[in-house]
Amino acid sequence: MKNPTSPQLRNLIRLFRQNWSCLAVTDVAFKVLAFVALVPIVAALFRGFVAISGRKVLADQDILAFVLSPTGGIAIVVVGAIWIAILALEQSALAAVVFFRTDSQRLTTRQALLFAAGHAWPVLQLTGRMVIWTILAAVPFLVVAGIVYWSLLTKYDINFYLTKKPPQFLAALALGAVIGAAFLAVFLRILSGWIYTLPLLLFEHVSPSEALSLSGKLAAGRRKTIVAWIIGWGAANFGISLVAAAIVGGIGTLLIIGAGSVLALVLIATGGILLLGAVVNFASTLLSTTTFAVMLVGLYQTLDRKDHKTAKVTYKEESSAGRFLLKLTRRRIVFGSLLALLVAGGIGAGLLQSVQFEEDTLITAHRGASAAAPENTLASIQGAIDEGADYAEIDVQETRDGVVVVVHDSDLKKLGGPGTKIWDATAEELRKVDIGSWFAPQFSEQRVPTLAEVLSLAKGNIRVNIELKFYGHNDRLEERVAKIVEEHGMQDDIIVMSLEQSMVAKMKSLRPQWTVGLLTAVAKGDLTRLDADFFAVNLNMADRSFIQTAHDRDKQVFAWTVNDPLMMSTMIGRGVDNLITDKPALARSVLEQREEMSSVERLLVDLGGNWSEAVDPDEEPVTQ
Repeated sequence: MKNPTSPQLRNLIRLFRQNWSCLAVTDVAFKVLAFVALVPIVAALFRGFVAISGRKVLADQDILAFVLSPTGGIAIVVVGAIWIAILALEQSALAAVVFFRTDSQRLTTRQALLFAAGHAWPVLQLTGRMVIWTILAAVPFLVVAGIVYWSLLTKYDINFYLTKKPPQFLAALALGAVIGAAFLAVFLRILSGWIYTLPLLLFEHVSPSEALSLSGKLAAGRRKTIVAWIIGWGAANFGISLVAAAIVGGIGTLLIIGAGSVLALVLIATGGILLLGAVVNFASTLLSTTTFAVMLVGLYQTLDRKDHKTAKVTYKEESSAGRFLLKLTRRRIVFGSLLALLVAGGIGAGLLQSVQFEEDTLITAHRGASAAAPENTLASIQGAIDEGADYAEIDVQETRDGVVVVVHDSDLKKLGGPGTKIWDATAEELRKVDIGSWFAPQFSEQRVPTLAEVLSLAKGNIRVNIELKFYGHNDRLEERVAKIVEEHGMQDDIIVMSLEQSMVAKMKSLRPQWTVGLLTAVAKGDLTRLDADFFAVNLNMADRSFIQTAHDRDKQVFAWTVNDPLMMSTMIGRGVDNLITDKPALARSVLEQREEMSSVERLLVDLGGNWSEAVDPDEEPVTQ
């Protein structure tokens, strides 16, 4: 028995082969226009919604608060609809190229773009409806997920569940997987019902609401086939991207080996690798967007409906850009190769300029030397001193009786203690808990230290980075920390940071001369414009652009939590001011090794770090 999808697949391949040049040129032209005109509009609109909420920049907890607010909800619908509309307009232009193709004529790129522009308003209306329906479909699953989380994962601090993985955590994971799979099934069903919506809107002049309704009716009885096509399209493009990345990596390895230790050759080779990678990545994106348009039109045309009127368009000759793609002469190939060589050399030279030759990165021991001793204990602080760290980072909270203690989580459950919240216990009650045996028997005498005890140990031995924890139960934490620091004469040997912007602002107002920073893992907007002396960011945020922007504004960048030696070297090469790590001795060793490296060796190490995994997959998850 013949596979019914085989003729359809051959038809889609035929459509793609007939239209690939015009599709490619049209997609490139649309992406350029979108980058120049449409994307800035979306960004400005989002910033407007953020400004209405009273914030300039959203970081970490602010993002969740914004999303749950009425303004944030409206922003999600409006900005989401416009953003998806941009993608839909791109598909509209590409679909027009395929749909209006005849044996002798085809649309020009200009005609396809004008066709899409003429349908901008109905497309925006359509995507707005899609966003709203998607949100409504997701709400029940989010509610159930919230109930699961609240029922199973809120009794103790979340870090206990992430680290110890008790049965409740595994049950929550299993239920989460079921909820996620159920939502995916529902979403694929919804998506399959929308597959004909855009062609109906574009080619049959129906309204957005009619297009959604009619598409659902036409998809009835075909949903499994449609879902199979969508999954097949995604899998094929993903596979092609993986193969392309592997080929680029192989070529890069050969080029680097061939370049040897000659700096000029290494620069050209590395620049060429990055250029080739960018071209391949862009080509993969082009392939996925153009093949989706072909699939969209191909599936629509198989309906073979006779009772509808389609849109009309005036044909012209193929665009000159399309003809250029089909006529790659020897002269053009030579010219393109020379241009690529110059660009590769320029990229390589830029890389060389970005490599740090005078490196003064400092090392911070995360919760003390927490890879060698239990976190936030006097033993881990002593370990940080012994391992040569410049700073020991600690977390502070207030107890019920107003004592500032050094604890990261909201309770001691992860450390083998009770689930009592820190703010509900007295300092004396916390002192009775063994917080070291969970790590190793020799640390059984370790107890929850006070900030005063840590500063006494640190004075004259190591500087301290004090993180102000925020669980919504602070009383006078900022004032108490300032008083304790000054009582120990450590004003010049401490810095302060917090996830909560209000705590950063309050500490800065209390002690304007102190160095106070914002800690964050995610942000929306230009983080460097916030009033903070430094930014302690997740290493995924610490790219060259962010670091350079912060430095241009006289603000430092700390990267956390970096435990992999190659990534440590990469962060140092990018110019971070401070590495926050569980392994300060390893970080010190990396710094010493980089001092002995040549410029070529540093360049290759930094390039390798950009391609590596940021965190060792065998390590426990780290939360700041």
